[in-house]
Amino acid sequence: MCKVSSFLALFLFSLSSIVSQQSEPYSWHNPLESIDKIDGQGWSGIGYNRLPNIAEDLVRNPVWMLSRNAAGLSIRFKTDADSLQIEYEVDGDIAMNHMPATGVSGVDLYGKTDTDKWLWYRGIGKFGDTIQYHFKTEKSPKRGREYQLYLPLYNNCKNLKIGIAKGGKIKFLPLRKEKPIVVYGTSIAQGACASRPGMAWTNIVQRKLDYPVVNLGFSGNGRLETEVLELITEIDARVYVLDCLPNLSPNEKRTEEEIKNRIRNSIRHIRNKRPKARIVLTQHAGYSDGEVDEARKEVYETLNRWQLEVCFIDFKEIIGGRLKIARINLTNDAFVDGTHPTDLGMEQYAQSYEQALANLLGRY
Repeated sequence: MCKVSSFLALFLFSLSSIVSQQSEPYSWHNPLESIDKIDGQGWSGIGYNRLPNIAEDLVRNPVWMLSRNAAGLSIRFKTDADSLQIEYEVDGDIAMNHMPATGVSGVDLYGKTDTDKWLWYRGIGKFGDTIQYHFKTEKSPKRGREYQLYLPLYNNCKNLKIGIAKGGKIKFLPLRKEKPIVVYGTSIAQGACASRPGMAWTNIVQRKLDYPVVNLGFSGNGRLETEVLELITEIDARVYVLDCLPNLSPNEKRTEEEIKNRIRNSIRHIRNKRPKARIVLTQHAGYSDGEVDEARKEVYETLNRWQLEVCFIDFKEIIGGRLKIARINLTNDAFVDGTHPTDLGMEQYAQSYEQALANLLGRY
């Protein structure tokens, strides 16, 4: 009797599994099984991370941990499917008090039209240790449409899989051939506080210029450190953007001379390692309360002055050619907390960068 019961239980379990598989409306695909390096990465074979594994022993631990966040990374693919299901796991906090879960841990989908216009797709998300998103893509042409899936800005990403409606086809696209723009910066470069990944300024610029961008923004830790510069110049970039002043506020250890030396050494390092590349130095964008808080205003005005002094005294022969100063024009209402931009601020960041970078890339 016991054997009969066991056999019956096993039969019912197997039947249930078969029925479940037959009713599953999606076929699942792991992008890393098809591509070794995804858009926004400077190195191959590193999953959904931003620095190579060797960096763990080279950089400070906060930089290493932040490099596990998937900021600026995206998966490009072509599919004719009329719906998409995205699933992945995260380890960090889902949201922050000044940045929503959709930006910290969510994904963002864009599709390209026949006229090369990017359209945003609304996703329905469910957040937990495993995050799920559902997208309707009903108007995909039979020949397929190119899509770009932006990954979380402030969380890691693992075991990601894309489900497409059965009967559909999907092809993961290879990396672009152009030398990228590499951005080394702070929390704002990483994406704080965009409401969703596609609104981080690096991702906006990538779409506007239709050009690859590598995001190496490290929240609170973009400090023009030699160890990080050694790594970023391993990437053969067309342009290097140094947007680190907000993380270099003066203190007892970071004196005027120390900060100026970091700026000088960064420019010299890039020139020595990548002499043909252009360098963009970005001024501190300021704080929205600067006009009512003199101490805060003095910090960013001082940093901007010091950087200009370095450029026009030490590198005046390459200003405007190999070296360019970028000024970010933010309005008073473009901040979440006086420091980090809203989506409006991110759009204003992107506009300033688009003008500076387009000229260097010969787009205008």
